Amino acid sequence: MKPIRRELDKFQLDQEVLRIARICLGVFSAFIAFGIFAPTEEQGLYDPKWIRITHSSITFSFFLLSYFSALIRRYIQPIMLVFFYTMSTHSLALLYWNSLSVGYLIGMVMVISCIGVSFVDRKWLVNYLISVSSAGILVGIYTVNPQVDLSLYITSIITPAIVSYLTLNVRLGSVARLRDSESQLKLFHDRISHDLELAQETQNNLVTTVWPKIAGIKFTSFFRSFDKVGGDAISYKLRPDGSIAIFFADVSGHGIASAMVSAMAVLAFNIHAVEEEPAACLKSMHEDLKNLVTTNHISAVVVYYFPETKKISYSYAGHPLLLHIKTDGKCQFLEGSGTLIVSMLEPRLRNYSRVFEEGDRLLLYSDGMIELFDEQGEIFGEEHLITSIKNHSEKKGETLLNALFEDVILFSKEAASDDMSMLLLELQ
Repeated sequence: MKPIRRELDKFQLDQEVLRIARICLGVFSAFIAFGIFAPTEEQGLYDPKWIRITHSSITFSFFLLSYFSALIRRYIQPIMLVFFYTMSTHSLALLYWNSLSVGYLIGMVMVISCIGVSFVDRKWLVNYLISVSSAGILVGIYTVNPQVDLSLYITSIITPAIVSYLTLNVRLGSVARLRDSESQLKLFHDRISHDLELAQETQNNLVTTVWPKIAGIKFTSFFRSFDKVGGDAISYKLRPDGSIAIFFADVSGHGIASAMVSAMAVLAFNIHAVEEEPAACLKSMHEDLKNLVTTNHISAVVVYYFPETKKISYSYAGHPLLLHIKTDGKCQFLEGSGTLIVSMLEPRLRNYSRVFEEGDRLLLYSDGMIELFDEQGEIFGEEHLITSIKNHSEKKGETLLNALFEDVILFSKEAASDDMSMLLLELQ
């Protein structure tokens, strides 16, 4: 907690001091410069013009240097302390030289007020106010033939000093509360970032990358998250009859909530992958999750692959159509339809099947792969996906999936808005 606070304090102090310093230097240089044109000699006042010109020029030079010199910005606080004291000393000297002239008294009150509200450190303000107020009182006591009653003069000096101190206390109280809020916000952000990293690790585990070795078929999966955590899931379950059940799903939304639902869906799939048909598996998953998940829905497809016959049985639940890539390079979307699971409506699910030949490939993909737009508003869609596959027909496995992803990203100018998942089955 303390290191965080020190870091925030330093940042806020540096920024506030720099802004205040520039305001003060600009006001001081203008204030002194206006005095250059004052008819002091005609009024019988002693106010050497060369002092004002020198003082104003130096002040304005440091104002400009605060924008161009890193060294000046680095030491701006001690520099401003020097200016505060020289400005006050100049004003007190003018008061003494001119017997507490009302005009210079007003100027002194303005100087104390402006400088007093410019401090960001209580210790330095107290030192300044004590020093300048004491010097001002001594000037009033030792001035010969003062033009202002001594009690009124002392009151005029002490009043802005008190107001400055009280103002700084209010400011520091507000800054302290802001620092506490920012510290708590940073701690909260760190906790959320940590939780997101854990959720991202969980998400990675929901997308299977290591597949079982089954004779005659090769599995390759691909996943890119739109956010730190997404809602896509790819999983499998080896069934007692020797087939493999594949679960490919996309949970609505993004973030931790979607990842949690994905994890729940994978667990439900592992339980019900023993169902005789894919549609029954999806239906059972829906029954398990519908009362637990009320803010998300799931689009999914379950595929059963039978190695001996090279047959698949599958069922859609609002998921994009499977794409059959034949040995001659032709592409065909596999028929079927079905509604979402874990939604307010009861799902309508059906079973479908297809027999493959050696060399055929089957591509499963999330809608994040096709629902992207280019700068003219044209959607990537299924046609572009097929074109991309044909352009890379000689590529296999991971190389093919990476090429498809790159085509999608190039088409959309990296304007992805959803997670991107793919699973490629290659019959050998």
